[in-house]
Amino acid sequence: WGHPCEMCPAQPHPCRRGFIPNIRTGACQDVDECQAIPGICQGGNCINTVGSFECKCPAGHKFNEVTQKCDDIDECSTIPGICDGGECSNTVSSYFCKCPPGFYTAPDGLKCIDVRPGFCFSTLSNGRCGNQLPQPLSKMQCCCDSGRCWASAPATAPEMCPIRSTEEYRKLCTVAAVLPARPDLPPARPDVIPPPFIPGVQPPPHPEIIYPSRAPPIHPILPVNLTDYCQTFRHLCRNGRCIPTPGSYRCECNKGFQLHGREECL
Repeated sequence: WGHPCEMCPAQPHPCRRGFIPNIRTGACQDVDECQAIPGICQGGNCINTVGSFECKCPAGHKFNEVTQKCDDIDECSTIPGICDGGECSNTVSSYFCKCPPGFYTAPDGLKCIDVRPGFCFSTLSNGRCGNQLPQPLSKMQCCCDSGRCWASAPATAPEMCPIRSTEEYRKLCTVAAVLPARPDLPPARPDVIPPPFIPGVQPPPHPEIIYPSRAPPIHPILPVNLTDYCQTFRHLCRNGRCIPTPGSYRCECNKGFQLHGREECL
């Protein structure tokens, strides 16, 4: 007030933060911030609470305290070891992996699977790998069934297969192993994928590979052309219908369900 300015005495606030006095009664009432503040919770869902509000952000987003909006999470820069063996590309609410030759993109697009043909050994004794199988197998085919060692080429030293129940084994042998647990995403389903056909490697004349173990093989060699993802990967499009497209697929969700990511309806 005045010239030069003079500070007015402090006014006692009739209501605490998040409340305003009712024009008629003077009693303190809750402010609905979702209605009162323009642009709040942009990209998410604003929920009014007594004296405050909550911002529910969709999967792949996080709430920005400064701007009060939902920002996309750049998984490529925040998740360590993402797209191992390939290149990560961020998308709104998700990401996908671009895989180099010799690697195959998983059906969900979230990791690269090594399908380079190599040499599988079924025994390991005193640190030495032995009993080389005659047919070339990828590391996944070898180590996720009964193999004990795998080598990428004849001249290279074989490497030991990861021990079952370890993180390394889970990463090699399950689909959803790259992402760490995140509360905004549904739990990962450890579906073991059969590896695709390895280009340049002739399938054996008999219909399936005979492994040294008694159990039937869980990784059949697929037909030369991987054209129908829906037939090959049966776990796609949960709560919906899988529609094959040239070189890929899409999901049509059941009534009352909405597509989440590429392969699941919620």
